[in-house]
Amino acid sequence: MPSFASAFGSNTALAAPAGPTASSREANGSRDGSKANSGRAEGERKRAERTGHQPPPSAAPVAVPKDRGSSQVVSPDAKGDTSTPMSNYAFFVKYTYTNECALLAYNFHELVTKLGIFEQFAYRHDHRLISVTLAYIFYRYQVHHCDMALDLAVTLVYLEDVRVPGQPELQEHGRDAFNLICYLAFLAHAFNADRTIRLSDWYKEIGWRSFRDCRHLNGYVFFLFSQVRRYRLRVSETRVKSYIQKLCSVPSQIHGET
Repeated sequence: MPSFASAFGSNTALAAPAGPTASSREANGSRDGSKANSGRAEGERKRAERTGHQPPPSAAPVAVPKDRGSSQVVSPDAKGDTSTPMSNYAFFVKYTYTNECALLAYNFHELVTKLGIFEQFAYRHDHRLISVTLAYIFYRYQVHHCDMALDLAVTLVYLEDVRVPGQPELQEHGRDAFNLICYLAFLAHAFNADRTIRLSDWYKEIGWRSFRDCRHLNGYVFFLFSQVRRYRLRVSETRVKSYIQKLCSVPSQIHGET
């Protein structure tokens, strides 16, 4: 089986933000895992204070709908309070690092929802976390927002094709909306980018939640590539341009939500 971990970015992927060097660790003495984790958390907190944005939430549900017909959510604060209503767009503003990321994530979520993906593929947490996760990965690995829009547009074309009758039935573990959307986005990114985010980095950021190791994740990505996409990653430019326009447009209701 071809290895996507090696085929897409073994030599060309963007490096993750550098951590402490071995010499600095020695100079500061040995530190246990709990101190390292607290240091990372403190770094995230300080960065949030500088940027005015909250760090992206994990795959655990940080927000739940008020009711099935409401566009508002109840979002817990740091103390677990769930009494503060948060509009849809405000959610993306809070959990992404730039206005461009917030807009792209918001529009991507709305478009995925309109495609009916969540009616066919399950995700037990807040559906918006999928878009926030993709925005976080692209931002963390320094993907420009114009390239991000292109990757998300191609992903939407792939998702649109999944809904077409005659597509192969996805495997049971492939029926999870989170994995389907995120790793179709990986394929779109791998096709578009000259310098790709390595699959091993995707595994480090999110893949460990669903796959035992990067080899199993590689198997799932190859399944999407071979069985779902039928070895074809190129799509119509007309369809892509249409989605780019939708992703970059500012819906009128956003003004009322902010």
